[in-house]
Amino acid sequence: MKHRWTRQAAIAAGIMICSATGIAPATAEDALPVSTLQFEKIAALAGEWRVQESPSLRIVFEPTAGGSVIVERWMVGERMHSMTVYHLDGERLVATHYCPQGNQPRLVASAAGSAGVRFAFLDATGLDPHESFQHDLSFSWDAEGTVSRAETYRGPEGAMEESSLVLVPAME
Repeated sequence: MKHRWTRQAAIAAGIMICSATGIAPATAEDALPVSTLQFEKIAALAGEWRVQESPSLRIVFEPTAGGSVIVERWMVGERMHSMTVYHLDGERLVATHYCPQGNQPRLVASAAGSAGVRFAFLDATGLDPHESFQHDLSFSWDAEGTVSRAETYRGPEGAMEESSLVLVPAME
């Protein structure tokens, strides 16, 4: 019991010192790892989005596993086209893309950039040397509430193909 009061007194003293010196104490958000903040950005996309360039394509973000996993489903009509799963793995954010070609590239978020989330290729399963695979993926948010989702695919000879989509909230 004495230990608990000592720790609480030390925390209170630290807050008083910070207040007296004008130093702002760290917020709870400052204490979170970058990967957790990135995961929270992806989790905030929960719901249905439509692709501005292709109205028949919908992207649905849905939490599962008690909120520890975010599933991104690409829907064409009622048919699922592909899926990407986001989750924390220790101190890193991992995305596994389940491609219609049958491969499953895994990507890891980098710590750089506060405006968005950027993933780079880690490894892949089910990869045939004659097919392309997702190599990079990024999200950025703008003030109007739209989200840009860009991805790069690497082809069999190393050629890169980039695409970018603007996601807008789907109308209910």
